[in-house]
Amino acid sequence: MFKFDKPIDTKKEDFLSRKNFSSHLGKSLLTWEEKESLVIALYGEWGSGKSSVINLAKEHIEESEEQNKPTIIEFNPWFFSDLDNLSQYFFNEIATELEIKNDDKKDKKIAEKLKLYAKLLQIIPEKKVLSDLSSKFLFGLGLLSISTSQVIQWTNLSAEWVKYTIFGLGLILFLLGIFKDFLLGLSDYFSHRSNANKKSISELKKEIKNDLSERKKKLVIVIDDIDRLNQSEIRQIFRLVRVNADFPNTIYLLAFDRKIIEANLEEQVGVSGKDYLEKIVQVSFDIPLAKSEKIANFLFQELNRVLETLPDSHENLFDKTYWTNIYHSGFRNLFKNIRDVKRFASSLQFNISQMHQKGVMEINPIDFIAIEAIRLFAPEFYNFLKSRKNLFTDTESNIINSYDRSGDKRDERKKEIKDQLEKLNSNLKKNIENLLYRLFPQVEGFCGSYGNTHYGHEWQSNWSKSLRVCATKNFDSYFTLIPGGDEEELSQYEIETILSSMSDTEKFEILLNEYIEKKKIRKVLERIQDYTDDSERIPQNNFQNIVQALFNISDILPKEETGFFGIDSDMEIMRIIFQLFKRDNNKEKNYEVLKNTIPLSKGIFGPIHEIAIKEQGSEKDKDIQIPDEKLPELQQLCVAKIKNIPKEKLLEHKNFLSILYKWKEWGEEKDWKQFISDIQNDEKLFWLLLKNFISESKSQTMGDYGYKTNKKFNHESLKSFLELDEIKKKIEEAKNNLEIYKKNKEVIDLFLSNKKDEK
Repeated sequence: MFKFDKPIDTKKEDFLSRKNFSSHLGKSLLTWEEKESLVIALYGEWGSGKSSVINLAKEHIEESEEQNKPTIIEFNPWFFSDLDNLSQYFFNEIATELEIKNDDKKDKKIAEKLKLYAKLLQIIPEKKVLSDLSSKFLFGLGLLSISTSQVIQWTNLSAEWVKYTIFGLGLILFLLGIFKDFLLGLSDYFSHRSNANKKSISELKKEIKNDLSERKKKLVIVIDDIDRLNQSEIRQIFRLVRVNADFPNTIYLLAFDRKIIEANLEEQVGVSGKDYLEKIVQVSFDIPLAKSEKIANFLFQELNRVLETLPDSHENLFDKTYWTNIYHSGFRNLFKNIRDVKRFASSLQFNISQMHQKGVMEINPIDFIAIEAIRLFAPEFYNFLKSRKNLFTDTESNIINSYDRSGDKRDERKKEIKDQLEKLNSNLKKNIENLLYRLFPQVEGFCGSYGNTHYGHEWQSNWSKSLRVCATKNFDSYFTLIPGGDEEELSQYEIETILSSMSDTEKFEILLNEYIEKKKIRKVLERIQDYTDDSERIPQNNFQNIVQALFNISDILPKEETGFFGIDSDMEIMRIIFQLFKRDNNKEKNYEVLKNTIPLSKGIFGPIHEIAIKEQGSEKDKDIQIPDEKLPELQQLCVAKIKNIPKEKLLEHKNFLSILYKWKEWGEEKDWKQFISDIQNDEKLFWLLLKNFISESKSQTMGDYGYKTNKKFNHESLKSFLELDEIKKKIEEAKNNLEIYKKNKEVIDLFLSNKKDEK
């Protein structure tokens, strides 16, 4: 899954055509005939490929047919960072590598002398941990003894000689605790001097130099990634090369970013970093420039590799024109070297692999690639982006409507985004800004160079269907890395399952019922509308199945408090049917769908609501939907269904009054009047009827800014079906009956209270 961020090892992996340069470097190392030490520096920025060039140069040397090829030893200072006496570790490593490689008969002897030389360079106790513990122990005993002598003096518990004896012993222990490491190191030093036949460091170094001079093969010591060390370690490395390693037949190949090293040396040493380097480095090379075309080709190769791991459905979302615009908007400029590409490819593959379910993509791959680039190269702006969903996804029309027409909100929104972009460096700012405008057209609409471009609901629908990040419904998925954004939202896999079920009424209805139970039916109905204009996803042959299933669930939809301007699930069903019928503009087929589905519908409100809307629609809408002369026939189909519903079930319907009004409007007077008469004669049904005329409203309370529910009896509506005086008389009689009053207290009190207020 991950693309390893490591240097290449062979010419076969060379993507930047640097094998010629590397081979030339390797050949130079092979043909160096001088005995003196040589220090070569390979300059290049972090990630520019210094280590890869070194590996290719080593490959050239190893493949060479030269008899006395140099012995190559790599010293990684990272292994010994934060440790004292780097020189000792350096020569120990060189000695160990010489023993392992054993390219010359004298290598083991040289290795032994190098180890001894390393020991003599610094006074270092061998068992440092135990030494530290023992030193602290002695130090503590010393303090304890000195303190004890003072206690004796204060309490006069003993003679003078006891006090001074304890004090003296404590002082000796105290001093031993401080200088024990030094004494042990000094002892260790003389011990190793004895092992070297009492040779001095300079004498031992002279012997090593003579041995190396007689060695037939060059010794090439590679020290890479020096620019990753801290200031102190950088200085130690160059001091080591300059002072302690001027051995013959030895070539040092150092790799680092020159600007970083010069700045650090200047701050550490106090002289010009450039001058300091020139006193040490004898030959220097710069890494060849990596052509932007080469990096782009490698980027394309990696993107193709990642996309190949995705399900085939990603191809349907990959718009090449859109990708071209994204790529040239600033995306391509974010990648400066191969390492940038490798880091990006690894993180992209890990994250995008979570964004599909059972072959269904949950995001637009192009947008995800771009968002991932922002995360990697501008993490601070990415964090701002993911936390401000509405700022980036609201359309301009929504922004203006949410305030006044003066555009105050628009200016505020523009300033907030601009302020965050200003925090980026100039080059990065330009690239991220251009990329942002491509990803979020609504932001470009009010914040970019064109300005004042408005995007309405149809744009959000298209963006949502394409799984674009600019769609409010899709935004969260890109940042939570959870399909659908969270459990409350719908994943694209769920949407695809719903769409594919529409060819079968029963399957579609089962799914709709499941989402009613999950309390997500409103989201399902909203998302279906993103596809109603797509004849491939929702063919005309599926219209009847869809309408039938929607009618079937219409009576069991949850009652919603949407406010005065809100759109409830009942209306969302009507919107779906309207959009489907309008799409093909086939009035006869639309009529046939309604004619066939109304009699079979398990629900009553859906068909009635649909025909009522057709009846009330504009002349233009009615002409598009169904033939005008067919309306009465469809109305009678609805009335027939109403008459067949059991009385109690009809009275308990959440939309009873709406149904009753349409029955009165479309049906014969004798039928609905008989229904009312039958109810009046049944005490239980009578009170059920009256409850339907209680209306509720909410008003804001003072102080806590909460809301309270207000109930009122709607006498005007009741008057459309019954004589109010007759009902009033019956209710007053019921109030005097304690048992009946207790059961129906709310209806009785509201009816009489409101009736009194009306007078």
